[in-house]
Amino acid sequence: MISMEKDERFIDIKPDKRDINEILNWLKNDINNNGEGFYCNKDIIEKSFERGNLITFKNGNENIGLVTWNEVDRMLINIDIFVIHPSYRGLGFGTFYYNAISDFFRSIGFKIVRLFCRPYTSESFWKKIGLTKFPDCVYTEHKLTYYKVLVDTASTSYISNKDKIELWDVEPYEAEKKNPRWIWYVETQKEMLLYPIIQPCNCNWNLRWSRDGVVLKEEKVKYFTNDDYELFHSDFLYIDKLIDMEVQL
Repeated sequence: MISMEKDERFIDIKPDKRDINEILNWLKNDINNNGEGFYCNKDIIEKSFERGNLITFKNGNENIGLVTWNEVDRMLINIDIFVIHPSYRGLGFGTFYYNAISDFFRSIGFKIVRLFCRPYTSESFWKKIGLTKFPDCVYTEHKLTYYKVLVDTASTSYISNKDKIELWDVEPYEAEKKNPRWIWYVETQKEMLLYPIIQPCNCNWNLRWSRDGVVLKEEKVKYFTNDDYELFHSDFLYIDKLIDMEVQL
């Protein structure tokens, strides 16, 4: 009988070699008739363990899964492998452990989780637990790229007397012929946004900052600010403050 008691389920951010060997053992036994399974990632798992980028999933004293990850930059985590023991699949364990690792990543300062659906059959699971597919207009190295923002973000609902940020999914010379694809109404406190803007993006897209109908700044994302404050990070627009952007306010 598989127990579903929450106090028996937890993540271990500092597993030892015995934990890894236990997981590798059942991964090896889980290889299907076509030779498919996660055991082929043995080298990645072992290297992630050595770097400290591996978290195991526990149910009591049993290791029933793991996640390997890498830090892309100060705000973004890539999940490389996420696997649950076959006896525990389809019972809610995957959702529980995803939420647990999300809480952990958030606690150490990361704001976005990104992954590529491998195998592609995992796409339905990631959709179910709330991850979003990258917009088709954003170039990625994998068509099934999904992400989830881990923090509260700026409002997309109209708020009067607030600064407005608009993003087009085209370059500036094309923006006049289209409406913005995304709009945020931002609240600030001493130039800092109360909630940041986080959005998959192309660095050449058109970005506009306005207030009370007056355009304060409009430019390609990559040219919007100086080198001291970049808005484009690993395929994401990230704005957490509205500093003096060569604008006379």
